[in-house]
Parts: sequence; structure tokens; C-alpha cells
Amino acid sequence: MAFEFRLPDIGEGLEDAEIVSWFVSPGDTVKRDQALLEVLTDKASSELPSPVAGKVISTNGEEGERIKVGEILIEIEEERIKDSSDISAENKTEALENSKPSDTKASNHETNSFIPGLPKVKASPATRKLARELSVEISEIVGTGPSGRITNDDVKAAATGSVTKEASSSSTAYEESSAVVSDLNLGYMEPGEHKIKGVRGVVAKNMTTSWAEIPHIHTLDEFDASLLLDFRTRLQKVNRKGASSITPLSIISAATVRALEKYPMMNGHIGGDSAEKIVIPSSVNLGIAVASPSGLLVPVIDKADSLDIFELAEKISEIVQLAREQKIGAAQMQGATFTITNYGSLGGRWALPIISSGQAGILGIGKIEERPIVVEGKVEARSTIPIVLGADHRLIDGDVAEAFKSSIISDLLEPLNLLVAE
Repeated sequence: MAFEFRLPDIGEGLEDAEIVSWFVSPGDTVKRDQALLEVLTDKASSELPSPVAGKVISTNGEEGERIKVGEILIEIEEERIKDSSDISAENKTEALENSKPSDTKASNHETNSFIPGLPKVKASPATRKLARELSVEISEIVGTGPSGRITNDDVKAAATGSVTKEASSSSTAYEESSAVVSDLNLGYMEPGEHKIKGVRGVVAKNMTTSWAEIPHIHTLDEFDASLLLDFRTRLQKVNRKGASSITPLSIISAATVRALEKYPMMNGHIGGDSAEKIVIPSSVNLGIAVASPSGLLVPVIDKADSLDIFELAEKISEIVQLAREQKIGAAQMQGATFTITNYGSLGGRWALPIISSGQAGILGIGKIEERPIVVEGKVEARSTIPIVLGADHRLIDGDVAEAFKSSIISDLLEPLNLLVAE
């Protein structure tokens, strides 16, 4: 009897989800808890595991298509579990023979990569089908597509022997060195037309709306980061939980939270059905923009104003790691009142960041770099940090924007202020 797996209600009050990627196709044998597909709900990606073991009969929906909660995603012919009393001695012997290592590898063709704890094979159903037709072990192929995705050309190369076992064994290192992988595949896309989908589709929609509806003003500055960097080094040596997570980003975030408390309009936004209301939240919910393999994610630290600098640093470290690993949930990316984007970590120095809808401002942090500056009448090489504040001009005038930015810089020039409660 076929088991109908329907899109579950994931408890986020959503009516549908977008299919990001299928990991299986009709004819595949799946194990219980094996990842079947990846879906996107309100900017958060989730892998849906199979509740049963068996053979895939059919799948419903193409990549990029939206499926409503309760609709059938996949049909699986369940694997019949025989009672031990029904198994003859001959069958038992055959079962033992089939469980030998030499046969297990063949029987688990394509499925071993989905066993929990092992790396996931990134390939489309069509590519998986091609691998089966060419008798290629897809889990042993190093993908050359975006983020390590296996292409048809990769499969064909493996079938002709162009890819050696030694080369494919580097897949683990490939996945582990995320920074290198990201650099190698950054901006890559195969020639042709591609549907805007997944996180990229959400980002495209949100950025278009924000740029069209929010009149942006930007104010730029640069400050001597010498004391900030020394402060960071000192805090990392403190015997406190979260001390090891102290970074320039967390220190700047702490200064930003203090400034948002001083200037609550920067923590607010224009709201209401007809954009005729000013909404000032009672707490600071800080969004941190993170570049992930699937696109830009902005996890949120709720009530950041209730955290000290060590607690804030630890929270930032946690959510950034979860976002990079694409393990962040939709609930963790909602309700931001202000956003910080650290494009300096990507090598950028100056940018004009776009404000997210439902916020009045965004702070961009550039690359730390030695620059000549004047110190007591002499030109010296000092580490400096450029920052850019973007503000909604409907709510924030230039004087408020400058005062807010100056407050941040003032605390970063005297970072001991961040240890003193106001």
C-alpha cells in the first residue's frame, strides 16, 4: 500500500512552502528518516525526512513551485516488514549473504549519503536518474556546481573514468572548508535562464519592496579602531562565559544596542495599513545579516538590550553559525527592529546597505584596514573601521542619523563604556 506523505504544518502559521530541492526521484529506495526534499518557509530552509522506508512511486511539485500545507508531496510504497517466524532458514542464509560488506555498498547505492550524520548529496532528480542509468555511485562524486552541487557533466565524467576515486575522496574536506567552497562557487550559475526561487526569491522580493517604499539616506564615517581591538583582546581573556566569542562585530553590536536605547526612533519604523503610524518597540531585536550557501539570511537576537556584551557575543556566534549551516528556523528570523550587516568580513570596505521593511535603519560595517590618520598632529598608520548608516528619511532626519552614528562611534572610541550600565 502506498504511503502518502503530505506537506506538514510546521507550526509557523504558514499556508504553503516552496520546494527548494528534491533529493529523491521516482524509483529510488529510501530509508526511514532519510531526507526527501528541502522546502523554504518564510526564508527558512528545512529538510523533510521520510516517515517510512520503501520505494518512491511519485513526487508532486517542481523545484521553485509552492505547495500548500496538506498537499501530497510524495508517494512511497512501504517496505513490508516480515515476521521472523515467516523467514525460512534458506531466506535467513540469503539475508546474511546479502548483508556482507561487498553487497551492502551496492544495495545502498545513492542512499548512504542521506543517513543522518553523513554529508548530503546535492543533485537534481534528473542528475540522480542519469547516475543510475550510467551505474555511477553519485555519493562518491565531487560536485563542480554551485555550493558543491553535482551536475550532469560531473556524472558523465565519473562514468568515463575522468574522476578518480582519490579525487572524489576529497568531498569531505570540500564540505568542511566552507570558506574555500564559498569562494570557489560564489556567483556561479550555469548559462541559460533560471527561475528566481528559494532564499534568492525571498531576498529579491523584500529588497525590491524596501527600495521602492523606503526613501533612504546614508551617512558614512570612519574611526580609529585601535582601542576597540585592544578591548577585544582583553575581553577574550576574561574568565566569563562568552568571552571567547568576543569579536569586533559583537563590540560594535553592543555599542549599536546602547545607541538604539538612546535614540528609540532608530529602533522604530513607519507602520500601519496605510503607513501612517510610527511604531516604537519596547525592546531592541537585533538582526545580523549572514551570507549562507543558499543566500542572505538575517537571524534575530530578541531583546538584545537585556544582554551584556558577553551574552550578546555568545548569541551572535550561535546564530551566525546556525545560519551558515542553514539550520536557522523561520521563527528565529522574524521581528528584527534594526539590522547590522558586516560586509567587511567579505572584504568590502564601503557599501550602501538597503533597509529591511519594518525597520528604520541598518548599519553597515566595512573591512578593518590600516590607514594613515592624524594622531596628535602626526600621521600614523592605524587600524580603522568604516561604517555606513542607512536610515528611513520618512522617520529619521539627518540630525538624528548623525547623532545616532556619533553615539556608536563615541562608545567604540571609549569601549570601557560598554561595560557600564546606564
